[in-house]
Amino acid sequence: MSKLSSVLKKTGIAVAAAAMLVTMGAGTVVTQAKTSLPVYKVSLAKKYTNNQKGKQMEASVKIPKVKITGTDGKVMKSESEKLNAAISSYQNKFIKDYKKDVAAIKKGEKGNESLTSGYKVVTDNDKLFCLRIDTVIAMGGSQSYAKIFSVDKKSGKQITLENLFKKGSGYIDRISDNIKEQMRAQMKENADVTYFVDDENNKFNFKSISNKTNFYVNEKGKLTFVFDKYEVAPGYMGMVEFSIPTGEIVDMVTNGYLK
Repeated sequence: MSKLSSVLKKTGIAVAAAAMLVTMGAGTVVTQAKTSLPVYKVSLAKKYTNNQKGKQMEASVKIPKVKITGTDGKVMKSESEKLNAAISSYQNKFIKDYKKDVAAIKKGEKGNESLTSGYKVVTDNDKLFCLRIDTVIAMGGSQSYAKIFSVDKKSGKQITLENLFKKGSGYIDRISDNIKEQMRAQMKENADVTYFVDDENNKFNFKSISNKTNFYVNEKGKLTFVFDKYEVAPGYMGMVEFSIPTGEIVDMVTNGYLK
């Protein structure tokens, strides 16, 4: 083999190797772009159903399971398990109470109770994953409850309201005042709208949110609070929600969760 042929052969190999490297590099970039954030997949983990027509008792509870897959393609087992344990623990309490009610019915009597609980994803963006559980218990009248699990998309850890704000910023008072303003404005605009506000004689009078108040960040990036039926308004209003304009709290926000 001539020296020139040898050089060309080696050069050809080098070029081919370089081309392969570029191709692999491009492929890697594409893969990383597709998995730059963990993937959250929700499926039905368990469905509890009970129908006792003779006692007029029925229940249907759908408990979800969330699988979090990291950017490396591996399941984030610990984070997934902790989230799923919290979800199932919450819904299992309703099932446990329902079973107690069924057991308490005496022979020949009727319970007249219906339990329904389901779930839906309310937010899945580049910052947050929020799963909402809605539960309705009907016993003559009905009560509705909401529970929202908000998770930091990258870490897989559940977050609380205080994680969204700077320490000592006074966000509780400012948000509470904004909600009251929205309540008053809605009642002024519509005579059919009623909230428990500005009535000190009412023990349910809304005074303030807390760090345990149900919240989620909606798809538009607005902090939204959800109140159970009867919590801040008469029963005919059902569950009510209030979204806080980000401009009202922007100086207090941290972590870039809001827009």
